[in-house]
Amino acid sequence: MRNQKSAELDVRSYFPTIVRSKQKKTRTILRGVQAKVMDLCDSYDDALDDLSTPKEQIWTEDERGALQSCYGVKTKVLSKHKDNILAALKAESEVNVQRCAYCMLSDPRTWDHYLPKESFPEYSVYHSNLLYICFGCNHRKSTDFDEEHLLFCHPYFTVDPAVSFLHCQVTIVEGTLAIKYYCAGIGDLQVPGQIAQRHLERLGLITRFAAEASSMVSGLIGELRQHFPGGVSGPALIGVLERRYAEAQERLGINAWDSRLWHGLAHCAMFLGYANEKITANAVPHANGFYEPAPLAI
Repeated sequence: MRNQKSAELDVRSYFPTIVRSKQKKTRTILRGVQAKVMDLCDSYDDALDDLSTPKEQIWTEDERGALQSCYGVKTKVLSKHKDNILAALKAESEVNVQRCAYCMLSDPRTWDHYLPKESFPEYSVYHSNLLYICFGCNHRKSTDFDEEHLLFCHPYFTVDPAVSFLHCQVTIVEGTLAIKYYCAGIGDLQVPGQIAQRHLERLGLITRFAAEASSMVSGLIGELRQHFPGGVSGPALIGVLERRYAEAQERLGINAWDSRLWHGLAHCAMFLGYANEKITANAVPHANGFYEPAPLAI
């Protein structure tokens, strides 16, 4: 759930190039709807800026097929178009091509139509509708959309780089650490918060984030034990969490799951006691064969 700037591309430049690459019949159909497609791409941005779903259009069967073929048939022109989108995203930040824009957990390897091309063929190659994400999120998202409400966060439009609507609640009950992720906002952030919550639920990110966070907390406790074997003080712990929070924000943004984890831990009054209990429970880590040489390879 990281903000990305819209790739600096112009549909009025690349769409005619894609049209020219088609066979005569398809090319003729596409040229007949080209002006309408350009206008609809403008309205796409307007609708997403307003956090709403663009209206479905009525197309003839031939028009729908021709528009879908712009993406459905692999050509050198389409491959170059995708490469140009990736180059624009990479120029903004390397992380855009290193982490999935939907989950920020996995490597992106596939393209998603934010609005499915089956229902919105006019956006089949529109760069703002093509998002570079991981296979898992693409599979979970499928072709779902809602006529009234956005179901998923769009990194260009619905994710504000300066505002946190992803939150991490950390609680400790009877010595057990519980981590819960959720999205919420008040005032002007209420609608994007609702979109983000649907995003979490539909992509199964609540449990995925919590699992990753639990593992990261275990790693944190291990590091604290190395530096503070007798227990860490409150100010020292806050200092560690604050540094990690800043690093996560710089790398992945304020709505990254790990930046929210450090925030959640810092605001859990019982975490200091929990951490010190874990630290002192095994204050002297065993070398566990660290100094033993490995056998020679066969």
